[in-house]
Amino acid sequence: MDATRGRLLNLLMVVQMAGSFRMGIVAPILALLIRRHGVSILEIGVLGVAGMLGWLIFEPLSGAISDRVNRRVMIGFAIVSTSVIYLLYPFATEFSHYLVLAFALSSFSSASSVPTRALLSEMLPATARGHTYGRYMAMVSGSSVIAPFVGGYVSETIGYALPFYAAAGMGAVSLAAVVLMGRLPEAERRGQRPNVKLRELLNGDLMSLYVVRGLYFFNAPFRSSFLPILLNESPSLRATETEIGTYMTIVGFTTAISQAFLGDLIDRVGSRRVVVGACGLLALSYLGLLAASWIPILFVIGALQGALQAGADTSMIMHLMALPSRGKTGVVMGLYAEAENMGGIVANPAFGYAYMTFGPLSSVILVSVVLLLTSGISAARLRGPPTPS
Repeated sequence: MDATRGRLLNLLMVVQMAGSFRMGIVAPILALLIRRHGVSILEIGVLGVAGMLGWLIFEPLSGAISDRVNRRVMIGFAIVSTSVIYLLYPFATEFSHYLVLAFALSSFSSASSVPTRALLSEMLPATARGHTYGRYMAMVSGSSVIAPFVGGYVSETIGYALPFYAAAGMGAVSLAAVVLMGRLPEAERRGQRPNVKLRELLNGDLMSLYVVRGLYFFNAPFRSSFLPILLNESPSLRATETEIGTYMTIVGFTTAISQAFLGDLIDRVGSRRVVVGACGLLALSYLGLLAASWIPILFVIGALQGALQAGADTSMIMHLMALPSRGKTGVVMGLYAEAENMGGIVANPAFGYAYMTFGPLSSVILVSVVLLLTSGISAARLRGPPTPS
């Protein structure tokens, strides 16, 4: 890797580290804050749909635009605009307020998510990619290890507003790193990108991965919106905000420390096997929550889930990076994000309906069944792993 790309990769890592901290510090309390203002479980599901609609509408557009314009400007715009949204959250009191904020946050975030993935894909070396990516993501994940605990503890002892202000303040760190990037490599220019039609890229391998990613993404809205409420309202657990934040911190910690190992593992055995195993075991870990009645058991399950989520996320993105993009990296990453959005659009109302109609534990069963299906489809449809280096 040349010096210029190495410097850009380090600065991009800072951007993502700050972004992970921002999300992590509000993760354990966002759903609880909304719930405390009288928003029902079903309405929280609707808020999840609104958030996913923002991603759904703007991420593909963001991917296409990022192949043609300066990605650094797009990322900087996203950082500033999302910081404003975080500042507004403590002032919201009604369902309609949260509806607007959820849609706005995801819409503005889309200007950063896809360009960041595209830049990362283009900067990683062709050889030993899993090794480099695993260590990169270990740093990114590690930045959010303490954030959920801080968010849960501060909200319980001081109030719910401060974590959102901290999330907004961390935007300044991200923005500084973007400014220091300076001019991106010449390969970023529109004129140097080959004119490849989209239909030439959408082959069976790519579409199969999109299906797998969409199903796996049921995991995200469950963890962000429904699991904290379930843990808080469960008669057997009654987890406090601090305990929920600790659980999420443990998840983040095991995610971070396992990334380097997972990157090397993918280089050795290929991404397909890791996708299949991680999704299947993650499903079983959620079923383990049905029997949990002691907070330390919850923490043990969280430790396992962190490593399994890291395995699933890392192996899927590594599989995607190994497929040819032919100058359309932004578009390919945008469609990958769109698969996530479609999964989230379906998942949010499904979890809300199941939670309200059949009880909290039904949502755990639903996410477990979908993850088992994801594992099965990965085994059947994903072709042999990208050739390990």
